[in-house]
Amino acid sequence: MNSAPEREEGSGSGALARSALLRWLLSRFTPSGRALLGATVVVGVYSAAFRFDANPMYFFASALLSLLVVDALVGWVFRPRAEVERQLPERVAAGSDVRLRARVTNRGRLPLFDWGYVERLDPTAFARAPEPPHARCLLPGASAEAEDRLRPLRRGVYDLPGPLVYSAFPFGFYRTPCKQAAPARLVVTPSFSPLARLDLPAGRRHQPGGLALVSAVGDSEEFLGLREYRAGDRLRDVYARAWARLGRPVVREHRQEYLTRVGLVVDAHAPGRRRGARRAFEAAVSLGAAVADALAREEYVIDLFAAGGELFHFQAGRSLATFEDILDVLACLAPCRSDPFPRLGPRVLDEAGRLSAVVAVFLDWGPSRRDFVRALEERGCALRGVVVCEGAPSSDPGPTLRLLSPAEVEEGVEAL
Repeated sequence: MNSAPEREEGSGSGALARSALLRWLLSRFTPSGRALLGATVVVGVYSAAFRFDANPMYFFASALLSLLVVDALVGWVFRPRAEVERQLPERVAAGSDVRLRARVTNRGRLPLFDWGYVERLDPTAFARAPEPPHARCLLPGASAEAEDRLRPLRRGVYDLPGPLVYSAFPFGFYRTPCKQAAPARLVVTPSFSPLARLDLPAGRRHQPGGLALVSAVGDSEEFLGLREYRAGDRLRDVYARAWARLGRPVVREHRQEYLTRVGLVVDAHAPGRRRGARRAFEAAVSLGAAVADALAREEYVIDLFAAGGELFHFQAGRSLATFEDILDVLACLAPCRSDPFPRLGPRVLDEAGRLSAVVAVFLDWGPSRRDFVRALEERGCALRGVVVCEGAPSSDPGPTLRLLSPAEVEEGVEAL
């Protein structure tokens, strides 16, 4: 099952049936086969309006249909028996051109004619080359390289059921398939334009235990050396063996790390009744990815906060997770119909005392977001805020927040 962000329309059983029919037509018929099938339907409907025994169009429609039937029957006799070895990329970006490569081995006793390899994909989420590349002949026991060219249309996490090897023999209208049960997962990350500059009013805040505390693996500080005991030193730092050797108390000295932790808050409130809400949400996710990229390049510790179907708090940077892991989280972020800040706000404020700054990407402006910003300021946390919406927000965000349209984000924002 695909874990992709939900769409505003087409979520009913009728849309699923249309999607399944479209997937079947695209996978089984070549472009010339689809043209022939369309011509058969048109000619058949036209001839049905007249008497069959007196209309030559009826015989023409029958001839076209016979071509398709013979092609499918002969193709079934010479149906492929193949084995596919392929390794999918861990993640790809939405809108990018992707080439999936595989090695195909003919396990049948007959040659494989006019064959090719494709992945079984949702045609509403992926666009393909007009005609998948295919080879003329693959002898029994032989192997050859093949590729499938596609372009992801939207971000998400997609579970692929397995590859398909097909043969368009003999007439090139119908693809006889050989399905492979090799499930795999493909992560489609949001596309974004990198920021040339991100101005943060961020200082450094002391993190007791340094990176060890940030990564929640214990209070392990960096050892610097030994020194004499001073009043107020912790007793657990006293080094008994050195004390016994020197005859005076000695303590271990550690370095307490000062880190720049920056919070990234992505608003996921996209009510269906608001015009352009879905487009604004996708633009906000894209801008959030661009901000995370800029922070990762400066080696900040990033705390990502988002609330869609569930509440996310994810940390990356330094010795923690990577920027690609943040993209994975953003890939599966779904919009929510209710205001997320009653859930999201307290989680961010719990960490505000350890955050040097917060970058917030809002989808609207109203009382809950205003209270959230005020609470951050009361805790001494600097804020860089952006409101992404189609048209004017519900209320004026004031001069401290920047207002962007989805079109501006899609064209690329140079600096924040």
